[in-house]
Amino acid sequence: SEADFVYGNPLAREMMTLGRRFGQGILNVYDDGSIRDLRGTTFYDDEGTPARRNWLIRDGVLVGRLHSRQTAARMGEKPSGNARAVNYRFAPIVRMTNTAIDNGTTTFENMIKDIKLGIYACNAYGGETQLENFSFSSSYAYMIRDGRIAEMVKDVNLAGNLFTTLGNIDMIGNDFLWLNTGGGCGKAGQFPLPVGMGAPHIRIQNVVIGGQ
Repeated sequence: SEADFVYGNPLAREMMTLGRRFGQGILNVYDDGSIRDLRGTTFYDDEGTPARRNWLIRDGVLVGRLHSRQTAARMGEKPSGNARAVNYRFAPIVRMTNTAIDNGTTTFENMIKDIKLGIYACNAYGGETQLENFSFSSSYAYMIRDGRIAEMVKDVNLAGNLFTTLGNIDMIGNDFLWLNTGGGCGKAGQFPLPVGMGAPHIRIQNVVIGGQ
């Protein structure tokens, strides 16, 4: 949802049309630089626009984007407070701040109880997107067997079509947590930009998984 990428790519503009359904009604995603004490907190972006909560997906539908003043003017939308530079040597570009999947209603126990065979992927080691494709590496993971957490597995990676995978999220937990750890986000040679990530547990059906 970074508007400079969407604006500069005709295929991305077609795929990222506001009003397009990306997931079930339980899916809500936002970016918010105004939340205190997180790694991506910035009460004003590097163009002086106040940070605020920007809803990207509401009830499964794409409703917003991340903007600088320039991209907002080009696309006829409002600046979102997401023009950021990693330091003074760089010009501000459109970047995330604290991005999260909003809390749901399902307990973790109810989420896994009917899974015969699955993977419980924990924390984020890294990930990237390229147009509609994505990859994600977990820090560690466990097998799920007959509704119970079982043995640990390693090198677990998820990959596939981003839009299909969002549509395959069928449960969202009620246990939201900010992952406020080190590292950062890279874009256009600007790395590492401090960012925050948060989510409850989510359950995804039919995602491609690799590992040992």
